[in-house]
Amino acid sequence: MNLRLIATLAAVGTFPALALAGPVLHTEDFEGADYQGWLVNGNDMIFSGLETGRYMGIPFDTFWGAHLSNSDASNPLIGDVSRHGGALRVQVDVRTFALRNFFGNRIPPSYFPLVLQLTDIGDPNDFEDDVSVYLIGGSLPTEGAGWQTRTFTIPDPTSATLPAGWAGTGYEDPETFELRLPDGRTYADVLASVDDVRITTFVPGYFYGFNFWEVGFDNIRINRVPAPGSLAVLGAAGLLGARRRRM
Repeated sequence: MNLRLIATLAAVGTFPALALAGPVLHTEDFEGADYQGWLVNGNDMIFSGLETGRYMGIPFDTFWGAHLSNSDASNPLIGDVSRHGGALRVQVDVRTFALRNFFGNRIPPSYFPLVLQLTDIGDPNDFEDDVSVYLIGGSLPTEGAGWQTRTFTIPDPTSATLPAGWAGTGYEDPETFELRLPDGRTYADVLASVDDVRITTFVPGYFYGFNFWEVGFDNIRINRVPAPGSLAVLGAAGLLGARRRRM
């Protein structure tokens, strides 16, 4: 573990970029005995690195993909997301130890973008009524690149329309076969009743085969995005702040 300043002024410019992190709602670094409901591929597989401490991940084996999931009622992304009073930011550190095909060749990580998906399960006995909204983010890091941070922003959860970059599931267009939200469902009402949140390599609507994976996840952070009027204050405070970061 080491410390790194929240702001990297040379990379991002000036104070507004420092306000990317608002009030903290949730953190998980997998160093304790309680993982706050987080699972990877349905299990709580924990590993230790000499320099990185503990992290959640999947071992080198055959998988369709990798996903973190959480359905614990205490998670700030479960239930009515609008209760937090505005936009949210979700961050996770991720590392690709290995991503190979059956011939042992490396697979470009650009084939596997990370997706933030929030799902309203509805009737737990009827998977056909599941509805979700999702955002495709950056891809997995390349092998040897170490730990890298991936960031997702959840815009105003009371919006009736899907924000730019977001898409929905729950209905398949009979002509294009593309997934979209069913008639009568909106971004806002899905986020008013979230039962499951995932950070996943599975893009909805795509099919996947087995490959050899070894991937780790760590340092999950969920923050409120500050209102525009608070940017200057947080920017000044950011000069004195620091956070723990896996490298």
